[in-house]
Amino acid sequence: MPTGTGSVKRMSRKCNSCYVTGDEKQLFSCSRCRSQAYCSKECQKADWKTHKKMCQNNGLLESVLKEHESTPMGLFDRLTLVDGMSMYELDQRLEKWVRWHSGTLMAATVQALRLPEDVTRAHTHLLYVKLEPRSQADHQGATGKYFRVVDVDVIEMEDGLRRPSPWPESIMQLRDLGMDAERNRRGYVAAAMVECEPLCVQTVPFGSMTQDALRREVLHDTWKQFFIKHIEEGQKPKILRGRGRPRQ
Repeated sequence: MPTGTGSVKRMSRKCNSCYVTGDEKQLFSCSRCRSQAYCSKECQKADWKTHKKMCQNNGLLESVLKEHESTPMGLFDRLTLVDGMSMYELDQRLEKWVRWHSGTLMAATVQALRLPEDVTRAHTHLLYVKLEPRSQADHQGATGKYFRVVDVDVIEMEDGLRRPSPWPESIMQLRDLGMDAERNRRGYVAAAMVECEPLCVQTVPFGSMTQDALRREVLHDTWKQFFIKHIEEGQKPKILRGRGRPRQ
């Protein structure tokens, strides 16, 4: 079974270079890894030095999983995975799910890490989300319902570094991404680590985290219940910034 390197999937609604939002300008994804968005070729070129290694890892993982489909172990996977899926199909389904729930994941990361109180916790803590795939009969083709939450909690980054590969490599990539963002005064980078066995852990980073930008966020002790509910129902939360509570 392939393990490969962990992938960093940035499913943001902002340009990864200038951070303009998708509401302000039309965005397009990197054609190779489809994990990062840009508003122009100029922004994509400016970000290439930072994105290059991540893009290569994402592209390599996808190629390895695709080739694995036709191997004896790949055929065996179809006997063990839900709905007779291959590892490649499971990975593609997870990528679509992360895109769908990017806002939910970001909101949970901000709340769980308590970044409005101290944005530097993005340096030391991560949101960990463990998933399991749901069957076709359960999700009925709804992207937001492809997976169910098995566990969700905050872990220390140092704990992640002690976990088996590719956890350490993924966290080091995340740290490089964060240092680059801070050098260019783009704020901090916080992240959710999403794991759905037997796939490798995936890192979903969220940039532009600053104390000023988060000052109006209201922390909720019920963030975990809120997160699990929206994942279970396949719904995207509508959040009223700075008004005390999420809108259901």
